[in-house]
Amino acid sequence: MKKMKVLSTYLLAVMACLLCGTATSAQVNTGRVKGVVRDESGNPMPFVNILAKNSLTNLTSGTQTDSAGVFNFPRLPVEGSYAFIVSMMGFETQTLSGYNLKANTSTSIIVKMKSSLSALNEVVVVGYGTRRKSDITGSVAIVSEKDLTQGVNNNAMQALNGKAAGVYVSQSSSAPGGGVAIRVRGAGSINSSNAVLVVVDGMPGVDPASVSQDDIASIQVLKDASAAAIYGSRAANGVVLITTKKGAAGQMNISYNGYVGMQQLAKKIRLLTAPEYMQVLNEMSVAQGQAEPFSQRFRDSIGKGTDWQDEIYQTAMAQNHQLSFNGGAKNHKYYVGLSYLNQDGILKNTNYERYNARVNYDLSPSEKIDVTLALNISRTKSNQAYNQTGINENAGAINTALNFDPTISPLKDANGRYRQNPLIALENPLAIIYGITRSNVVNNTYGMLSANYRPVNGLTLTARVGADLSTGRLDAYNSRITQFGQSAGGIGSIDYADNTHWLMEYLARYDRRIGGHNLSLLVGTTAERYDGSSAGASSRMFLSDITYTYLLGSGDGVNGDNVSSSRNSNKLHSYLGRLNYEYRDKYLLTASFRSDGTSRFSDAHKYALFPSLAVGWNIHKEPFMQTAKAVSNLKLRFGYGQIGNQDIGNFATLQTYKAAGRAVFGDNLYQGVEPARLPNTALRWETTEEYNAGVDFGFLNGRISGSLEFYVKNAKDQLFSKPVPAFTGFPSQVVNFGNVRNKGMDFLLNTRNVEGKDFSWESSISLSLLKNEVTRLPDFIPQLLTGAFSFVPNFALVQTGMPIYSYYGYEVDGIFQTDQEAAASGQPGAKAGSPRFRDQDGNKSIDPKDRVVLGSPLPKVTWGFNNTFNYKKLSLNVLVLGVHDAYALDANIVESLYPINFQRNHMAEYYLDRWTPENPGARYPSGINASTYGGQYSVNSYTVQDVSFVRLKTLTLGYTFPLAGKTIKSINAYVAGDNLFTITGYNGYDPDANSRNAVARVAQNSYPLAKVYRLGMKLNF
Repeated sequence: MKKMKVLSTYLLAVMACLLCGTATSAQVNTGRVKGVVRDESGNPMPFVNILAKNSLTNLTSGTQTDSAGVFNFPRLPVEGSYAFIVSMMGFETQTLSGYNLKANTSTSIIVKMKSSLSALNEVVVVGYGTRRKSDITGSVAIVSEKDLTQGVNNNAMQALNGKAAGVYVSQSSSAPGGGVAIRVRGAGSINSSNAVLVVVDGMPGVDPASVSQDDIASIQVLKDASAAAIYGSRAANGVVLITTKKGAAGQMNISYNGYVGMQQLAKKIRLLTAPEYMQVLNEMSVAQGQAEPFSQRFRDSIGKGTDWQDEIYQTAMAQNHQLSFNGGAKNHKYYVGLSYLNQDGILKNTNYERYNARVNYDLSPSEKIDVTLALNISRTKSNQAYNQTGINENAGAINTALNFDPTISPLKDANGRYRQNPLIALENPLAIIYGITRSNVVNNTYGMLSANYRPVNGLTLTARVGADLSTGRLDAYNSRITQFGQSAGGIGSIDYADNTHWLMEYLARYDRRIGGHNLSLLVGTTAERYDGSSAGASSRMFLSDITYTYLLGSGDGVNGDNVSSSRNSNKLHSYLGRLNYEYRDKYLLTASFRSDGTSRFSDAHKYALFPSLAVGWNIHKEPFMQTAKAVSNLKLRFGYGQIGNQDIGNFATLQTYKAAGRAVFGDNLYQGVEPARLPNTALRWETTEEYNAGVDFGFLNGRISGSLEFYVKNAKDQLFSKPVPAFTGFPSQVVNFGNVRNKGMDFLLNTRNVEGKDFSWESSISLSLLKNEVTRLPDFIPQLLTGAFSFVPNFALVQTGMPIYSYYGYEVDGIFQTDQEAAASGQPGAKAGSPRFRDQDGNKSIDPKDRVVLGSPLPKVTWGFNNTFNYKKLSLNVLVLGVHDAYALDANIVESLYPINFQRNHMAEYYLDRWTPENPGARYPSGINASTYGGQYSVNSYTVQDVSFVRLKTLTLGYTFPLAGKTIKSINAYVAGDNLFTITGYNGYDPDANSRNAVARVAQNSYPLAKVYRLGMKLNF
């Protein structure tokens, strides 16, 4: 709390300084100017920049329109005439001149903005600079502030959902503060990271969860190698550029944006009810020649029993509040954003809370010098769910709720303890909810200080220094409420991490226009350093649970005590350059290179060069196209580039040592060491080579616009562990070998369907097609099979000709109806009621050679369809998402079909429609002696599920209130719903979930998706 008070005091001081810097002396003879800005359809336009310029005194003053499109200059000196310059990206700048004001009189202005040919003159951030949209030759997806996906978003990447073709955003966990996975044009790395590089205001590697969505001005995604090559060794999986808001010259504008929401479980998993559970277990016991475990009297006494999902889930609240200030004068501008997000989880005792403060300051002390500061401070605190991927006694609340005995009461027993079933080796779900806590606190500060100097016309020298500093502490405590905690006398642990990232950049850019030739040359060098350290401690057998983790030293000091620590560091040094050339705005060329050197590789391969080349042709500007009045934009683009992946760990090329056995020499005990690995000094970068061809189009003055792109993306020099002779003392060595190809199509279509005085309708469709294939593997690894967990065998296949990490298992083609049929099949242990696995090779025996590819984790088709309707002051926005031909292994289905314990509860579908002699046409096996067709056979076409879906992602209805007050300029109120319905054949919580956050998707006790209802308001002062 003391730190937060200091932070609050500091921010207030900064704001006071900024306000003082913009104060102006009172003017006696002043007039007021008030106006409204509308688009071509008559709709109000918020965030339009208005600059008032006095022709006599050269006085300038600026402001922005509010959500109703209204701007206001309350006091302008009447001396001299005024010109009002109205500008916004994507629209033609308008200058309204000759306004002479009268003292104490109000002047009204109505401005109608005209689209600048589908926003072709919009300035787009492309990495180490900006370009006009019409000049871009690479593949860049652009999502502006108004198009960001809304919702209870705790990660900036969620704002891209459904808005960019070729960009697949998956909510890997719907927990508060849960992870988000983003894939740009598939996945290319087999054993390294497939994560994108996130760059915020020029600072690479920033955690997007630390960015408040209300601070974002735009997001650009560099999708192809020609666009991303300027980021070299970290760009193989795509680059996401986040640009935050800046200040505008003029009086201070204050805005508030906030909502309060209610979250509900979107879908329950259908489990056996208590009566069904007892009936099924009785029937299955009799089928195995055993007595019924539940008497009729007991069954009558239980009644409906307990729905453990109802016990652990709740209706939860979420709220977000953002207060923003922006303004400035001719030579300085500022933006300050303060935000607070609090999201309770629908799983009880889970929560995410974030405080965020941002300051962006621009200072121009002279025409040749400008300085920019971008600073972000955030603090998050989350109460996390316990061990969502654990099993048996170590399982989390979701797993136990799905498997716990429904005949047991949720009430505590006479001893004040939660009730148990000693036969199922599971903790009571409520004991986990209330007895185990995991509190994680993360403090993050990152920023960039930049200085630009223009010594001569056309030349700009830039120096930047940046830092990203974060610390985290995880406190975990298992109290005596649980069985494990009671037997251990409480178990506590603390894990602490500290990570720093330092950056220095020196750039030079030269711009020159000679006749029809326009040249821009950028060169530079960068240096980065990453340092990380961690420490952990744990103990047990405490005097009381009251001390939590704050007195680890009060543990028994012997059993369960553990202390650990670590440190890591690496450096990156780079040279970069880019040439942009255009001739008469028709013929475009972009060439770039980046040479990266990293401390992770040996001297022989420390540096690697990543070049790119792209060309473009603005066909619509050719003379022969001038008669095609309907064509407002037509551009062809071709690009090629190489980008890298250096995410191999810090010491794969170096020999380091680790602690080994101990030995006694004389009377002393000595600690031994041994080599940690067999290093490979020839190890080099994974490299991705990509070809991209695209066409940008626009018709009817931009009413129809979009793009169509085709790409081929080859990732080569994959990292593999090669077996080595035993005499080396190691089983394997990391080497480069193997290729993966992603190829596909991205399509984007924007339309203004209706443009009326009172009614308008705009649509946007993004569509992506993807084919992923492993094209080459080393001879020593003809196939790679991995992914085993718990009691599930390896299932993720990497094999030439197949998608990366395909699901590999047995195909079910029916159920054996008789023991004789089963015996003749050659399927080991099969009986009547067992699933019949297809004999793929026809050798009358079911063995590992009969496994086939059951599906790919990467969707072949993804799309988003966004519609915005405006009627007078009303607005309606609808976003629908689709994901098709994607698969996941569902561990909960594995648990139901092949239970660890017969007494556990099950998913109802697999037992209410199970095979019995009386139900021979059942869809699922009998469940009798499931171990005979489980185990090595548990990965099959039952457990690998098609997770395709269509989802109504957001639905927002808003109303803008017309106001003429001096204090509040505008009010926009809205109601919204998120995840209102999902159409899918998948019967788990969420088809989009991935509990392992890897390419090979696994649904294992995934945190459920929430249906959200929000009530929000936007105010401008």
